[in-house]
Amino acid sequence: MLVAGMGVRSLPTVVLFKNGQPADHFMGALPEGEIRAMLDKHVERVEASPLERAAELVEMGQYDEAIALYQLITADDPENYDVYLDMAQALLKKGDLESAEAIIERLPDVEKMDPRAKSILAGKAFQDLLTGAPDRMTCESRVAGNEQDSEARYFLAAHLMVSDEVEAAIDHLLVIVRTDRTYNEDAARLLLIQIFDRLGNEDPRARAGRKQLAALLMV
Repeated sequence: MLVAGMGVRSLPTVVLFKNGQPADHFMGALPEGEIRAMLDKHVERVEASPLERAAELVEMGQYDEAIALYQLITADDPENYDVYLDMAQALLKKGDLESAEAIIERLPDVEKMDPRAKSILAGKAFQDLLTGAPDRMTCESRVAGNEQDSEARYFLAAHLMVSDEVEAAIDHLLVIVRTDRTYNEDAARLLLIQIFDRLGNEDPRARAGRKQLAALLMV
């Protein structure tokens, strides 16, 4: 009876219900675009919040637009420190470490304990380490061509730290410890310890990295 009541005369027949009542239908197989067009007429789209939109822009690499949106958000809510941290990360991804650090330095001390803030502040020391070093693209190319190129891998880890890609930096340094422990007088292990100290013992990345390093040193 339900089928008859819906006027179903052939298969497949799709009926869209809204608030318990049939709102639309189609019979036969339709292209995806036409199905989406039908749904769009009945499904209310939830607009992304400004903060969600800014995060989407960062993911798309549109850093200037994201930063401008973060600035508007902080103008309306100047004590929302999470937004300042997100904006600092966007600046870091853009390559503007100096501006990212300036934002972190203006935050209350308790906010500087946030892992995002610690990562950004740690980047400054690694930028100094890269003076005279090959650029990131060169390091990536060298490592791809020769996995045993410890020098390129070491400097690539420093580039990654400057870009706040902490986990990837730790992974590269652990590879050096595992495969070329004596490189540059144990430089990879020493740099790992520096990273862990800057992140702090409460940072899960530091805790995980310390465990992996300890396991390698016991081999």
